[in-house]
Amino acid sequence: MKPTDTSNPDYFHKVVDCQWACPAHTDVPGYIRLLAQGQFSEAYLLNRQTNIFPGILGRVCDRPCEPACRRGRVEEKPVAICRLKRVAADHRDDISASLPKAPAETNGKKVALIGAGCASLAVANDLLPLGYEVTIFEALEIAGGLMRTNIPQFRLPPKVLNEEIGYIVDMGADLKLNHRIESMKDFLHSGGFDAVFVGTGAPRGKELKLPGRYDTENIHIGIDWLESVAFEHQKSIGESVLIIGVGNTAMDCCRTSLRLGAKNVKVMARKPRAFF
Repeated sequence: MKPTDTSNPDYFHKVVDCQWACPAHTDVPGYIRLLAQGQFSEAYLLNRQTNIFPGILGRVCDRPCEPACRRGRVEEKPVAICRLKRVAADHRDDISASLPKAPAETNGKKVALIGAGCASLAVANDLLPLGYEVTIFEALEIAGGLMRTNIPQFRLPPKVLNEEIGYIVDMGADLKLNHRIESMKDFLHSGGFDAVFVGTGAPRGKELKLPGRYDTENIHIGIDWLESVAFEHQKSIGESVLIIGVGNTAMDCCRTSLRLGAKNVKVMARKPRAFF
């Protein structure tokens, strides 16, 4: 009989349903056991082996692990896996000394990362300990990408975001803020880098081609509107608001509207209740 290959994700599908359902295949049973023993820092670090943002995702993850949880088959609710991730993050000690470190000497290779969102930060987290010189170019005045601009602060506090981004940048990344790359052609021709990673994300909401869509300035795309609120360009809103959609962005717009003074907020779903 061949030995069990735990490096193959299919192993988790057969053995640990929640770990298989997690896109990062985080060791869910492992960090829950550590939490049960009061080892919050160890649980955080175990999380971070596959998910570099435990504190962030402990608040905003879609938690695909929980529908797969076996407890849901014998009890009314699954284990609160996502919230337990947050418990590890919120109760950890200073874990700076246990984080990966960049070597004293680099390997001579230079890598440019365009965008300072979660994708580029993940690349930096992996490359810096291997000795690569990493430069991150960010168009905005602050790092974080859509985590910063599209998730309201009441869901994702800046302190949590700054801490976990700081763990990566402090390894030695050269973060260039307010540095928009206007032309990839010119950037590539300028040389100086052995590789370029484009981590600009997909910051576009869905349009609805409806009559009257462009007849007023009071119709907004959700993620664009949330960004304008994040940077305080939008500080108020009318009394009556209609949200079309029922996803995370829609709910963030709903809750943000109420915080900006709306008195009558309605949510419209495009599909029957059975679909969500």
